[in-house]
Amino acid sequence: MDPVQRLYAAPLEDFVAERKQVARELRAAGDKERAAELAKLPKPTPPAWALNALARERPDVIGAWVEVADALREASANPGPGLRDAMAAHREATTQLVQLVRQECRPGGKPLSEPMLDRVRALLQEATVDAGRAAQLREGLVVEGGDGDGATPAPAPRARTKPAADDGDDEEAVRRAREAAEREAEARREELRRSAEDAAERLEDAKRALLRTESEAEAAQEAADEARDAAADAARKAEVLAAQLRDAGG
Repeated sequence: MDPVQRLYAAPLEDFVAERKQVARELRAAGDKERAAELAKLPKPTPPAWALNALARERPDVIGAWVEVADALREASANPGPGLRDAMAAHREATTQLVQLVRQECRPGGKPLSEPMLDRVRALLQEATVDAGRAAQLREGLVVEGGDGDGATPAPAPRARTKPAADDGDDEEAVRRAREAAEREAEARREELRRSAEDAAERLEDAKRALLRTESEAEAAQEAADEARDAAADAARKAEVLAAQLRDAGG
C-alpha cells in the first residue's frame, strides 16, 4: 500500500503514531525527502476521516457520488435544461451519502454529531465545486485543516482532466459551479424551513388534540362524580323510606 494511503487508512486515534512509524520506515529505506513530507501530513478531522473511510470501504458509493458532482459541475459551466435535473440528482446523492456516513462511520469509535455531519456536507460541497477536492475524496485523502503541528495538506491525486481551457474559462466554470452550489444550498434551506413549519403545525395539532382529550376526561370525571353523588343520595332516601315503613308496620 502507498505510504500516504496507509497513513490515512489508520484509525483516527492511531494517526499520529502511524505517521511517525511510516516516516521512520521511509527514512530507514533511504527516502528521507518523502519521509519529511509525510511527517508533515495533517491528521484528518473526524468528518474528513469518515469520508476517507467510506472511500476505502465503499468506493462504488463514493465513485457514484463523484460522478454526480462532476455532472453538476459540468452542467453549471454550461447552464441549460439539464441543470435542474443535475442539481436534484446531486442533492439526493448527497443526502444518501451523508446518511451512510451517519450509519457506518465511527471515527474514534464514536458516531458523528449533527454539527460534524454539517461539516461532512461542507466537505462534499467543496468537492462539488473543485475537481481536485473530488479527486482527493475518491482516493480517500480528504483533509479539513491541520492538527496544530504545522502540517501541510495531503497531496492531491491527479484529477481526471479535460482538454485545457484558458484561465478565464476556468474561472467562469468555478463561478458557475459556486452559483449552482449556492442555489442548491438555498433549496436545501427552503426544504428544511418547510419541514420545520410542518413539524410546528403537527405539534400545534397534537396540543389541540391533547386539550380536547383533557377536556373530555374532565367532563367524564364530572359526570362520574355526579352519578356517584346521585347514587349516594338515592341510597340515603331508600334507607329513610325503609325506616318509615318499619315504623308504620310496628
